[in-house]
Amino acid sequence: MFDNPFRCPGNWYRANLHAHTTNSDGDLSPADCAEFYRAAGYHILAITDHWHVTDLASDRPDFLIIPGAELDGGRTAQRTSFHIVGLNMRSRGRIEHPGGTAQEIVDFIRNDGGEVTIAHPYWSGLMAAEIAPVTGAFAIEVYNTGCDLEILRGFSMVHWDDLLSLGRDFGAVAVDDGHHHKVDHGLGWTMIRAEALTVEAVIDALRRGRYYSSIGPEIKDLRIADGRIRVKTSPVRSIALVSTPGRGARAFAREGRNITQAEFALPASRYCRIEAIDRAGKVAWSNPVLLGT
Repeated sequence: MFDNPFRCPGNWYRANLHAHTTNSDGDLSPADCAEFYRAAGYHILAITDHWHVTDLASDRPDFLIIPGAELDGGRTAQRTSFHIVGLNMRSRGRIEHPGGTAQEIVDFIRNDGGEVTIAHPYWSGLMAAEIAPVTGAFAIEVYNTGCDLEILRGFSMVHWDDLLSLGRDFGAVAVDDGHHHKVDHGLGWTMIRAEALTVEAVIDALRRGRYYSSIGPEIKDLRIADGRIRVKTSPVRSIALVSTPGRGARAFAREGRNITQAEFALPASRYCRIEAIDRAGKVAWSNPVLLGT
């Protein structure tokens, strides 16, 4: 029940799937934002301005721009709104839509040809029980650079694990959600395993869960065999198997050293995922392995 990106054909592409420009409240023009990420070593940028889909294509074969938008609506127990990111939407320019509930916004994006992620759950004050009934999204943002730098609400692992425990099998992406390029660009990314650097191939890989997310470490390999999960990474302080309460494990490096691999028994649980943390506190997250128990 795991479409393992490390066993799939294709290449790895580094992506930022949430970015703002002067078409909403960012400080770079769409063209300058694209050039920033291209120069920073990214292969993919989704420009997702508030209620606006930017019509900009890349003229380079090694860099892909995906049209999208960030929409908001619905009300939560904390009197906040859902923020919902649409990727590969057909619309262009200003989106004329009244908003509505979170489900209505997701349905609108899907009917417009887009795929959906739930943006910054912690920053938005969302509860897992409020996200769980919403259908049609493939991932939540497990990390959001802007939300982390602004008010220390950038990490949403608890929301993710709660959703997985509730039976909602979301993947997770790490994004910048950048508005101010001197401080919040190029710090979070999603590594996508796709067969080609085209919108069709990248969106297909996202639908299939063929990606992992990071703000630093690299996951180099992950394989499952004989009831065990084996992972290789760039040098990190620890590698953890995260699962349901009371299940899971963690491998640590010795003091002053690093580790680059770990092996764990698969838990008796409905899911598990890998989380690698380096000595600077930077994290990489695999997508969940669904165990069905």
